[in-house]
Amino acid sequence: MKRSEGRFLWNKILYSCVVWIMMGIGLSAQTPLNEYLKIAAKQNPSLKTKYNQYLAALENVNQQGVLPDPTLSFGYFIAPAETAMGTQLFNLSISQMFPWMGTLKTREQAAVNIAKARFEEFEEAKNLVFLNVKTKWLALLEIQEEIQITNANLRILYSYEPITKTKYEANLVSLADLIRVQITIEQSQTMLELLELKKARLLGDFNSLLNRDLSTEVIINESVDINSQHKASLDSALANQSGIKAIQASLEAADSEVILAQLNRKPNIGVGIDYTNNRKNPTMPDSGKDMLMPMVTLSLPIFGKKNQSVIKEAELKKEVITGQYYGLQNQLRNIWNTTEFDIQAALKEIEQIDSEMSRTQSLLRVLTSEYTNDNRNFEELLETQQKLLQLQLTQIKAKIKHREALYQRDYLTGSTLNQLK
Repeated sequence: MKRSEGRFLWNKILYSCVVWIMMGIGLSAQTPLNEYLKIAAKQNPSLKTKYNQYLAALENVNQQGVLPDPTLSFGYFIAPAETAMGTQLFNLSISQMFPWMGTLKTREQAAVNIAKARFEEFEEAKNLVFLNVKTKWLALLEIQEEIQITNANLRILYSYEPITKTKYEANLVSLADLIRVQITIEQSQTMLELLELKKARLLGDFNSLLNRDLSTEVIINESVDINSQHKASLDSALANQSGIKAIQASLEAADSEVILAQLNRKPNIGVGIDYTNNRKNPTMPDSGKDMLMPMVTLSLPIFGKKNQSVIKEAELKKEVITGQYYGLQNQLRNIWNTTEFDIQAALKEIEQIDSEMSRTQSLLRVLTSEYTNDNRNFEELLETQQKLLQLQLTQIKAKIKHREALYQRDYLTGSTLNQLK
């Protein structure tokens, strides 16, 4: 093989390795969480209910902007009446009522706003389901990390046991050291079994949100890392939160209902035509002509107390919704402040744990060296190893708290809804 060909083959092999490494990094960076969110959006029963309520409200819009059904009446004279126009056989009339100007448009607008409110309520329910799915996902991720850390710690403890046993048989350490490491191994094994049981329960909780078999496998291919924080503001939460939008649409519907209640004080106008069929009477020269009579009707809203009560009811409903609007805004502000505190507190806790872990690892190396060289401080070595395990587990919990707070902020701003549209 020529030298240039050999260099080309080596470069090709090197390039292939780099590609496979980058593909592995890409695969590990990808997460199926978004896919699980989409499954929840399609299959969650509560979301289906909310969506059907929205569809029902849409159908109601089509019913509000149209005139009431016309009235058709027919009367037959059992005992025909003799009149100057002849013998009356039957009477036929048709009429149509027309609400006061603007009433139909106002009704339709109120129905449109109610449909908008139902849609935003559906979006809010979906946003909440997304938050629940993310929270359960994090719980599974936490358990997975804890199992990995506990397994790694258990492997270290397993490595201590034969060394300690050999030293004990050589009368270099006491029997207490061997018993201590065995007890610690049993404790870690029990802890691992409990974590596996907890994982099975969380798996069922997660799958129930997706409305599927509780034992279905859940793929988690990421680790608990500190994500880069996306900029977000309280103003964006107050503007984009679905619950706020739903109340705003309800307020608009309440405005329309107040206007509609005032329009109900106006009369409705009806127009129609009345047709009477007459049979010719031989004794009356002008008889036998049918009668055609245009008609105009007018409703009389004379019960002022009832009308005032309807208007007052509509105004009170508007006041109730307005109170809910400002109450929800205050609630969101409180949640936002708590969430921002949780984010910063988790970061501080992680920073402190990282520092303590670094010192503990240094101490562990010193104690391991001492035990290896002169069989000293095994009890302290074992305690330090377990302390490092606890610090690693605490670090995982702090990172999970940080991610939970970020997901809570995503819920407040509705960013997940926007990403999956």
